[in-house]
Amino acid sequence: MKTSTKIWLWFALVLCAATTVMNACFGRWPSVIVAIVSLAGLCMVLFAKKKAGFTLMCCCYVVSFFVAVLGSLGQPGLLVSILMSLVGSLLVPVITWLFLRRDWDSLN
Repeated sequence: MKTSTKIWLWFALVLCAATTVMNACFGRWPSVIVAIVSLAGLCMVLFAKKKAGFTLMCCCYVVSFFVAVLGSLGQPGLLVSILMSLVGSLLVPVITWLFLRRDWDSLN
């Protein structure tokens, strides 16, 4: 795995951990659970070099999007909230894929 990919994965890991702590502070427990599983997926990619970790992470971001949308129902600015959730749920997996695609065949 290339150094740039490892740096990105470490950055994504820290970003996801910070988001998990923030969600825990606000009592968003479904989001915390999804984020912890996503952290496990990132760790699987970074440390065990497993393709399944990327798949798990992507699934978590899909679930995270739906949890955020369901949590926003009935709130003012629903469309903005949905768009922000979509951006947040796509950003890390897409960037991760852009880094991992070169190393995909070397992963287990």
